[in-house]
This record gives sequence, structure tokens and C-alpha cells, in this order.
Amino acid sequence: MKVLFIYNPIAGKKSKKDKQIKRLLKQYNFEIVWHDTSSGPFANLNPHEFDRIFACGGDGTIKEIASWILQNKSQTPLAIIPLGSGNILAQALGIPMDIARALKIGFSQKIFKIDVGLINHRHYFLIAAGCGFDARVIKNTSRKAKRAWGIMAYVISLILNFFNVKPNKFFLKYDGYSNTVTAQSIFISNFAKFFNLKINPESRIDDGYLNISILKTLRFKDLLILIRRFLFEDIQKDWRYEYHRVKEAYILPFNKKTHMQIDGEVIELPYLDIKILPQALNIIANKLP
Repeated sequence: MKVLFIYNPIAGKKSKKDKQIKRLLKQYNFEIVWHDTSSGPFANLNPHEFDRIFACGGDGTIKEIASWILQNKSQTPLAIIPLGSGNILAQALGIPMDIARALKIGFSQKIFKIDVGLINHRHYFLIAAGCGFDARVIKNTSRKAKRAWGIMAYVISLILNFFNVKPNKFFLKYDGYSNTVTAQSIFISNFAKFFNLKINPESRIDDGYLNISILKTLRFKDLLILIRRFLFEDIQKDWRYEYHRVKEAYILPFNKKTHMQIDGEVIELPYLDIKILPQALNIIANKLP
């Protein structure tokens, strides 16, 4: 078996993990090709030449490698060694943070087909995209803070940005419905549960649907109510929060300065034209969310 490892040396706070990975690889009798992203782009490689591809990095690195696989119309399975600050996808897929255990799963035959989101016919996402408060929090979280504090860097950024936020107007269209909504954040996700908070009741990463979540308020009292519902999976639609399962969606912010993010990477786009690519990517996982 010919295996490609793509390693991001600046992912998260787990720097210089390449030596540990290479040492652990000695027990596997495979042809290993190693590519360090600091040495040049991996886009010049051909994913069809490999039987398995490992993404060693955070959610942003995984998104880039998955996009490259999809753009090349490859069926090569993608495995994950989580080295980022958030590792949201790895946690959802049941992939441990321990490198040795993650490698063992990566070389297993637990191959699943998962859905992928596509934005503006160009940008792929595996986890979520959003516009509004969530993207603002990500934008204001520095790389230095992420390397030092990991996931807590986002929590600190959330608190710092919480008291200086205003709702935005959006034109929203999905599956034949259209309306103008006022919201703090519109979040489009590929599965339901994030950090033990279930944000919609029925969603899987392989069900052929995306999920639009509309957060209409950031008042502290209302957020406490929503967090309790998410924790206990008592999810209800009301004036604070609503959700919809969709195959396609279009989101146009009235404020051109509204922040947007795709799988945790801030991006400048005038609008989000979103559709689902059902079971488009082969991925190796311990479970599916």
C-alpha cells in the first residue's frame, strides 16, 4: 500500500510532531511518501497515485486536503491525524488526539462516505460555514493565541467579542423558500453536534442534507436557555433560534462587511451559494456523527 502523509508543521500548538509520527510509522510495512506543507504546495501531487492519504493538522489543513482530493475526482480515502487547535472534525469522527491511536484507525478499513458542502461552486467544507458572529469570533482569534491556548483561544475571543455585537440583515433562500431575516449568525453545518452541544435534532454527515441554524439573539439570558437546550438535546424552534434541513441555500448579507468563515477559515465573499454533494468523500473514521 502506498500512503501519502501531508503534514502541516504550524497546526495548532502541537509543533514538531513529525518525528513522533515518523517513528511510529516504522511499525507499518507500507510505502510512505511524506510531504511537509512548508516545503511547497501538495497540489502538484496526484491523489490517484496513493491508496490512502493522511492529513496531519487541524481542521483547516483537512479542508484543504479534502478539497484537493475532490477537485481531482479521486476516491482515495482520507485519514486524519489531529494536530490543530480545535480538531472539530476529528472529534466528531471519533478519532483520538493520541497520535498512535489515530494512526491505527487511519490504517484500518473503517471507510465511510460522507457529504461535503460546496460554496459558490468553488469552496468545499466538511464541518460548517457561517456568517456573522461565529465568523467574527474566528477572525479575532490570532494564530499565536490558538497555538498557546488551543480551543480556549476561541472561548476567550467569544467573550471579548460578546459585548460588541450587532444583528445583521440577511436575504435567505433555501429549497424554494425566501425571506429577509435579522440574525446574529447564520450557521450552515454538515452534522449536528459540536463540543457536546447538539444544535439540531436530526442530522448526520452522510444523510444528504445540510443544516441551517439561525441565531437571532445574543442576550445572555437567551443564550443560557439555548445552551441548556443544546446540552440536553431539547431543541426547539422559537424567536431565539430556528433550524432547517436543506439541500441548497443562498445567503446574502445586507452589510458587505459581515464576516464569513468556512471550516474555521475566514474568507471574504459577497454571498454564500451553498449546495450539498452527497457522500462525495471517502473518509476513515471510528464513527459517524
